[in-house]
Order: sequence, then structure tokens, then C-alpha cells
Amino acid sequence: MTIRNSKFSSLFLSITLVIAIFTLFFLVSNSFQQIQTLNESEKLVQHSQKIHLELEQLISYVKDAETGQRGYILTHDTVFLKPYSGAYEKVKLSLKTLQKLTSDNLQQQKNIVFVNRLIDEEFLMLDTTLKQNSFNIKTSSSLRTQLVKSKNIMEILRARVNKMITIETQLLKKREEGHRNQINFSPISFLLTAVFSLLVFIGAFYKINKDVKSLKLKNNQLLINKEIFEHSEQIAEISNWCWNIEANHITYSNNQYRLLGYEPHEFEPTIEKFLEFVHPDDRHIVQEGGKKVLTENTGSIAYFRVIRKDGELRYFKSIGKMIVDNFDKRILIGVNADITEQFLKDKILEEKLFDLERSNKELSAFNHVASHDLQEPLRKVQTLISIIKEKDYDSLSEKTKEYFTRIQVAANRMQKLIDDLLLFSRANKADKIFEMSDLNEILENSKLDLAEIIESKKATIQCLLLPTINVIPFQIQQLFINMIGNSLKYSQTNIPPEINISSEIIQGKNLPKSWKLGADKKFYKITIKDNGIGFEQQYAKTIFTLFQRLHDNNEYSGTGIGLAICKKIVENHKGFITAEGKPNLGCAFTVYLPA
Repeated sequence: MTIRNSKFSSLFLSITLVIAIFTLFFLVSNSFQQIQTLNESEKLVQHSQKIHLELEQLISYVKDAETGQRGYILTHDTVFLKPYSGAYEKVKLSLKTLQKLTSDNLQQQKNIVFVNRLIDEEFLMLDTTLKQNSFNIKTSSSLRTQLVKSKNIMEILRARVNKMITIETQLLKKREEGHRNQINFSPISFLLTAVFSLLVFIGAFYKINKDVKSLKLKNNQLLINKEIFEHSEQIAEISNWCWNIEANHITYSNNQYRLLGYEPHEFEPTIEKFLEFVHPDDRHIVQEGGKKVLTENTGSIAYFRVIRKDGELRYFKSIGKMIVDNFDKRILIGVNADITEQFLKDKILEEKLFDLERSNKELSAFNHVASHDLQEPLRKVQTLISIIKEKDYDSLSEKTKEYFTRIQVAANRMQKLIDDLLLFSRANKADKIFEMSDLNEILENSKLDLAEIIESKKATIQCLLLPTINVIPFQIQQLFINMIGNSLKYSQTNIPPEINISSEIIQGKNLPKSWKLGADKKFYKITIKDNGIGFEQQYAKTIFTLFQRLHDNNEYSGTGIGLAICKKIVENHKGFITAEGKPNLGCAFTVYLPA
């Protein structure tokens, strides 16, 4: 319940904070917009004033030109032509300025075009009048006419300029009114922003104060966890260290000192001091591992020996890793573990593995002897037996014939034993190359190998459709040969053997739990059932043991290896094999292979 409330509180605070930030951002944005609008309205007022002044200046330039012309006409003094000579350029420059200032006002642009045309007419009239007056081309009545025309143009021009000034005056009034409204509204916006900011600050202060209390509780828990961790380090015989590379400062956990045979903080932790504890022959391992971490920024694992304060030699495992803290400083952290006991155990295990490997080599040598050195003299014995039986057998006494027969049986049994041992060795060591194989085809090949004994015993083999699965083909063929051969060997006297083979898919959950199979796995259950002599169920596991036989050699020939080979082959396929039997009622062998 507490965790749920904590999550809800954290979510609520997060949502509140987001809302507060967006609200504050909105208010600040609004205030900023108000300031921008206020500046814009002020600029618009100033803009209208500039246009108004520029229009007044335009009329003034034209009046100066007209006044200079009249003064020159009356006095013929060139002094009066000075304001006239530069007036046209000033007027044109003023018109360009007005065009830029009124670029957003189509009505004023049209007025400027009209005014520009009137000014051109006015200056053309003024210029013509001056030229005529200078050369006395016109009479005084003609001059009067020109001056009257100029006066009329000037009145039209003044009227149009006044109209433009009136338009700008109206715009100026609207803009001044808008500017006043903006000035009146801005303090309210600023006040709202300030009040909300104050509320956010108060809420933040409350939350920070609350978090500080929570932080104190967490720090207290961290202190407890630190003590637990240090206690755990002592139990596990591990320690941790931290090296601030830029500051060249190293810190050890308390157990690091203890692992070296010292009390906590009994010496100053430095790289040089630690290397003094490392066995001289292993110091390069520590140094090279440190360089690798520093240059490649990768983790490293090092195994080395240390000599404790009391002179005891211990074996260490050190794991280092480079990290970057929140201040972009590289920190090398690591863990040291005293693995002396584990090292010594591993050394003993290595010696045992060495002994096992040596035994395996000796077993391989025995297999070689069995497959070559033993078989060669045995073949010679069997050859000599064949020669004697063919040429001299009839001349032997009855007692010698009996001995000879025993020798022949023993030699054949020896040959069978060697062959079975080689098959068992092959099942152990052969390359496990799996292929998708049709078991029906493998079964037919197995029956061909047993064709002679099947025919001699008049046996019948019934088989339902078998699956195609991923197996080691030659091993599965050997499995079928051994299991069918076993049923043929242990058939009842005067009763033809009947062997039935079936297959089905079964879920792992339906198999014995002691086999530790996954419940979702599937297996092919292949059953080989016969009507032979059977066996007592108490021997169901014994018959799969190497060299274990339930019958004497006089009753049934065999080496006790065939079913052991079957078990080994099934295990090579990660499967299981079981047997069920009843005396004189036959038996059933069941093989489970992963689907």
C-alpha cells in the first residue's frame, strides 16, 4: 500500500510540476508578448509621427524652391537660386523615404504617386519660368500666367499632402489609443506572472524541504546498507576500490586492507604501495591490465599473487572497469577477490583431470591393442583351427575333438567380445554428426544385416510408419541391429519370433519427472516388442550395464555389451531407453528421442 501511494504521489507531483511549468511558461510568454506588443505599438506611433514630419518636410522643400524662384524673378540675384538648385533632389529623397515608410499602406502609396507627378509638374513649371525670365522670352503677362499655373499646382499639392497628413493623424490617434491600452494591461500581466512565480517558489520550497527529510532517511538506510555490504565483503573475502584518475586519488573499502593483512586505513592507498604487495613475478600483470583499461576504456580481469603483511602467499582475482561521473571525470573502479581456496581446489581438479586424460590415453591404447594387436593372433588361431578341422579333425581322438571344439567356441567368443568392445568404444568416441534421416530406411538396412538369422528363425517383423528425425544415422542403425538381434537371440524354442515396432509422439510432461525434461518438449516414443523368453522386471536396469548378462554362455551366447551400446547411443541423442519384461511372455524396449 505504501509503495502504491508513493508511486501515486510521485506521479501527482510530476503532473503538477509539468502543469506549473507550462502555466509559468504561458504567463511569461504572455508577458513577453505584451512587452513586444507594447514596443510594436510604440514603434507604430513613432512611425506615424515620422511620416507626418516627412510630409511637412516635403512641403517645406517645395515651398523653398518656389520662394527662391520668385526671389530670383524679382531681383535677378542668383543668391535666391541656392535653395532652388538643391530642392529637387531633397524632394525626391523625401519621396523615397515616404515610399518606404508607407509601404504597408496602399492608399498612401497611391497618394505618393500622385504627389510625385504634381511635384514633377511643379518643378517643370518653375524651371520653364526661370528660363523664360532669364532670356526675356516672355512678356510680363506670360510670366503672370506661368506663376498662376504654378500657384494652382501648389495648392493641389498642398491639399493632397494635407489629406495624407490627415490619414496619418487618424492612424496616429488609433495607435496611441492602442498603446495606452497595452500600457494599462501590462502591469496586470506582470502581476499575474509574479504571483504565480511566488506560488511555484513556495511549492518548490515545501517539496524541497520534504525531500530533504526523505533524503535524511535514505542516507540513514544507505549507512545501514554500507555496513551490510562491508560485512558481506568480509564473508565473501572480496573488496572494492576506486581510483580518481585526474586527481590521482585512490580509496579502498575496509576489507581491502584486511585482505592484505592490515587494519582499515593502516597505510596510505596508492598504486605504488599496492604493487609492493604484488608478487614480483606478477607485477607486470597488474601494470599491463591498468594500462589496457586506461588506453582502451574497456574492462579487464587479472589474476595475480599477493604477499600479505604476515608473509602468506594469496591468490587474487581483480576486475576493473572505467566509468565517467557526472562531472565528466574518468573513474576506474574495481573489485578484488581472494580466490586462494578456489585456486587450490582447481589445481587439485586439474591434477585429477590430468590423471583422467592419462587413463583415457591408456584406454585408447587398449582399444588399439584390441582392434589390432589382439585381433591379429586371434585370427591366426582361428585360421589354424580351420586348417586342423579341415585336414586333421577326423584323425583326432574323441577327447581331443571335445577339447578342439571348446577351443573353437572360446576363440569365436573372444572374437565376438573384441568386436562388441570396439562397437562400444565407437559409440563413445564417434563424431556426432546429426542428419535428417528416415527411420524406415534405416530399419530396412538393419534388417538386411540380420537377414540370415531372421530367415533361419522364420521371424516376422511388423513395423508401423516411423518418423523422419535428426539423428546420427549409423548409430541408429546399430541401435536397431542390437535391439532386433537381442529379440531374435532370446526367442522361445519352437516358437517363431514375432517383433512389433511402433512409434508415437509424446509430451515431456507425460514422462517421469526424474528425467528432468521440459514440460513443453516433445519426444518420439519408439517401442520394439517381442514374444521371446522375457526377464524378471527387477533386472530392467541391470541389462543395460556393461558386461551384465542374465543367462549362462551355455544357454545363450553373448558378451553383455549389446544393450550397453544401445543405451550409449540413445544418450548420445539426448534421449532415454527403458525395458519391460515378463518371463516367457516377451519383453518391450522403449526408446525416447527428442522430436
